[in-house]
Amino acid sequence: MERETLLEKYLQDKLTESERQEFDALLQSDPEFKEEVEFQMDVKRALTAEEDDNFREILSDFESEARAGGSDEIYSDKSKVRTFPTKWLVAASVALLVGLTYFFTANQATDTKDLFTQNFKPYRNVTYPITRGEEAVNKKTKAFLAYGKGNYKGALPLFTELYASQKEPYYLFYKANALIELNRAEEAIPLLEKHLETKDSLVDKSYWYLAMAYLQLEDSEKAKQALKKVVETKAYKAEEAKQLLDVL
Repeated sequence: MERETLLEKYLQDKLTESERQEFDALLQSDPEFKEEVEFQMDVKRALTAEEDDNFREILSDFESEARAGGSDEIYSDKSKVRTFPTKWLVAASVALLVGLTYFFTANQATDTKDLFTQNFKPYRNVTYPITRGEEAVNKKTKAFLAYGKGNYKGALPLFTELYASQKEPYYLFYKANALIELNRAEEAIPLLEKHLETKDSLVDKSYWYLAMAYLQLEDSEKAKQALKKVVETKAYKAEEAKQLLDVL
């Protein structure tokens, strides 16, 4: 696993046992990595301290305004427990709720992007294998040769033309994969939905890639719907889908 991914999962406390072992080994063998980990932890602690200070400041402001109100008791002589007027407690709750909502919404967007990056990989060409050294003598060979080499932009128009002339559903599937890789998930979604209506041998893969497309678009609700289909039908990547649903 890449060092950046390991560090990110460590900071989020999401390392698996095997990833933890890999992280610890890297921490001991790579001084630069260790230095980066220590730096990121310092940043995290500083941000946490700043958030705590900001919240204490909010509460301090509420207390000051409550004191200025004069009519409500700030301290109870018997219990020595500080009490605030109801309206200020409500205001504090609203402020905290708004802050937490913003925090979790922002982190959800970031996590959604991270989940896509960590889980998406274009499906390999199993439909029309290209042998080493084979020349592109026809359009189908050219399309899958480009796809296999990672030339997704070059493969797109070829898949489009091939589907238009031959109507083979797997062209929709591979074209959708290429579009997602090119950060064009909106275009990939209708192709995957159309592919799901066919009896193609690859159709059990489409719900997974539909979920990936929605993750790329940061639409976690629709991503969850697609992942649930993967789990329900015990299709391709069912175990990974369960894990993603737990995170989402």
